[in-house]
Amino acid sequence: MAKVALVLSGGGAKGAFQFMAEKYAREVKGYQWDIIAGVSVGALNGSMLAMGKYRELQEIWETISNDKVYTGKMNFWSIVKMVFGAKSIYDNEPLWKIIDREFEPNKVKADLRIGVVSLQTGGYTIFRPDGPDFKKAVLASTVMPVIWSPVNFPPHQGMVDGGLRNISPLGDVLDANPDEVVIINCSPREPSKRDKPFKNVLDIGKRSLDIALNEIFVTDVREFIRINRNVQEAEAASLTLHNEKGKPFKYYSYKIIEPDQPLGDTLDFSRETIQKSMKAGWEKAKEVLE
Repeated sequence: MAKVALVLSGGGAKGAFQFMAEKYAREVKGYQWDIIAGVSVGALNGSMLAMGKYRELQEIWETISNDKVYTGKMNFWSIVKMVFGAKSIYDNEPLWKIIDREFEPNKVKADLRIGVVSLQTGGYTIFRPDGPDFKKAVLASTVMPVIWSPVNFPPHQGMVDGGLRNISPLGDVLDANPDEVVIINCSPREPSKRDKPFKNVLDIGKRSLDIALNEIFVTDVREFIRINRNVQEAEAASLTLHNEKGKPFKYYSYKIIEPDQPLGDTLDFSRETIQKSMKAGWEKAKEVLE
């Protein structure tokens, strides 16, 4: 049987798009995932999928709200607290409770890989579910710097969103030599235009992060497609291309599912926004996979 890899990007509340796109791929088209790699909200979705907790994941997205993910407000006092040493604007304790409650290592069936970045070293680390601090790694991968505090679990310090280095963790699955790769991104390929004025420094920060992460994704996917095309052309000419370590490049069948339009604010877990993203995910997966 073909080995299939699922790659899940970051995007906060936009993970609702990802949830429904995957649901369509699995329930309607019959996809089964041998390898799952995720960062940020993709780490949460990916962990639930690797355990086969489809019903529980659906319940999370159908009932999610801001207060089930984080507490706190962006106001004068939150700025004062940061001036005097606070490491974040919001508290993500509600999200941690979901992760702590739902993750059961013995139920993981797929080859699961979660990406996290260390603010201390700048390094990108892949965590797997057989490690002792995997729950903390999943939490860390969802942490947007300044929005939430970095996660520490010795020897790892200052761990945050893996999307800072790898917004769509393609490289995390290719070493397993899948035959097909399905990438579900939470944002359009081109950054959205913004007409509204910025309300505060948080608004500016989120916008800046969205633009930076979008560029990382576009660069990674462009390189993947370029190499894939070159490998295909070389094979047609009975040639074999090798990487810098001498390993032959392989051609991967792939699908990219991503929204056509922006899905809203990363921290907007309102029912209206979530339902809009879920509908878009289902429709886009149907369009791409049909």
